[in-house]
Amino acid sequence: MSAPFALSQELSALLADPGFTPGAKHLDPLFEALLNADKNLVRKIERTLGRAGKTAGLAACARAGAAAPAGLARLLGVLGRVAQTDPEPKFLEALWAGFEHSEERVRRVAIQALGKLEQPELEPRLLARWPHAGESERRSLAEALGKSGGPAAIAHLRGLESKDAELSRIAERAVLMLARDQARDEPSQIALDRPLGTPLSMVARCRSGLAWVLAAELQERLGVKGSAGADRVRFTHRGTLKDLLSVRTAFDFAFEWPLRGKAAEALEERVVATLAEAEVERAVVTWTEGRARFRLAFAEGGHQRERVWGIAAKITERVPWLHNDPHESTWEVLVDGARGVLELRPQRFEDPRFAYRARDVRAASHPTLAAALARVAGVQPNDVVWDPFVGSGLELIERALLGPYRGLYGTDIERPALDAARENAKRAGVKVSALELADARRKVIPGVTLIVSNPPMGRRVARDGTLATLLETFVAHAARVLVPGGRLVWLSPLPERTAAEARRTGLVVKRHPFVDMGGFQAELQRFDRPLR
Repeated sequence: MSAPFALSQELSALLADPGFTPGAKHLDPLFEALLNADKNLVRKIERTLGRAGKTAGLAACARAGAAAPAGLARLLGVLGRVAQTDPEPKFLEALWAGFEHSEERVRRVAIQALGKLEQPELEPRLLARWPHAGESERRSLAEALGKSGGPAAIAHLRGLESKDAELSRIAERAVLMLARDQARDEPSQIALDRPLGTPLSMVARCRSGLAWVLAAELQERLGVKGSAGADRVRFTHRGTLKDLLSVRTAFDFAFEWPLRGKAAEALEERVVATLAEAEVERAVVTWTEGRARFRLAFAEGGHQRERVWGIAAKITERVPWLHNDPHESTWEVLVDGARGVLELRPQRFEDPRFAYRARDVRAASHPTLAAALARVAGVQPNDVVWDPFVGSGLELIERALLGPYRGLYGTDIERPALDAARENAKRAGVKVSALELADARRKVIPGVTLIVSNPPMGRRVARDGTLATLLETFVAHAARVLVPGGRLVWLSPLPERTAAEARRTGLVVKRHPFVDMGGFQAELQRFDRPLR
């Protein structure tokens, strides 16, 4: 009995490197390994040889004539990978020869490889092969049809009856892929100007800790009274999506429906039953031009591919107006089994709210956060506004868009930040009085009535232990430069220390909920200087 094939230490190291591209000197040992290694290593060797391109393809063709069926199948696996980027006639001829081979294992590899290539004659030949194939080969045929077929393939696979559960699963997935590809020719986009007419349950999402600000904005702008959680507000809406996009503190908006059926029932059935409701169809179709395309996601995260395919297949069968297309979807269908709800979120449309945001800087605010800070600060027509840590200028811009002011000033210690703020303000149509390099702890803006800022945060910027001193020193400076009745609104990663310093300097302290800053929290604070 011969000893099992063993990879050399050098070859093992090369195969472990995902960036390794074989040169001419590597081909012989790699092909020897391909033909003799355990099948668990074959896929890795195929991928590595595939990166060598045409050179590896020619070498595989040269070895194919003398190879036994098992080796030929492995060589065709390499050719299939190479042909995806270098579809040389010689490579395609070898794959077609494999398609006609007497050994099933060879045919299966050739079928799978050809299915990934644009071969116009492939569909009729796959269908012609079907009656002569066994169950294992039919799995390969069904998978290839799903990548390269058309209406005939869809009709054939939909009419398939098999006791092979795996074949049925592959055929079901193939039908979904083909239907998705065909539907891509149909227009699909979100309609911003169509009113719903009937009030429907919706949810608006925001940063955790800011839902109370979002709820107040919904009330002010749309006259809607919502129910606020930590990171979302539930409300009813009967107007357009464009109406909702006047709300600047929300990330996005979604329809929300309770999952139909009982908790004990299969989640897949509850999702499909909910989507099949006439009210769901009416809402989504109203806000879609063309056919609605969706991608499925789960609140608990993870890909869950098999579950997604199973639900998508049932949707295709029972919800014909909704089309599965995870790559060019106009809707996200979010399944939240724990809360027992389904969210349908419009996406892939141009959001006009923050089109001014052309440039960014390290640790800059998200515009919805800047909008929230501006709303907490409020509007006084005679406001002289200063952002001492201006970054890309979003707080100044959002305050300017909120209402009248007398002056806007921004300072920063980095010139790229000032350049970004200047460009963003110009795009927003906001006139800024001055943007200059300055130390926030020493700069004096005459007559400043409002300081609004997202200051440096320790975990993102200051890593030398000086953050606490910086923030405390600035609070003391703000207390001196603010006019009586003036206010400071910001986020503090060290809330106890900054609040204590504000009290010490005579400012009136208001502390709001903590805000999720992506990995850590900061407290939203407002400090007011008394009138006297």
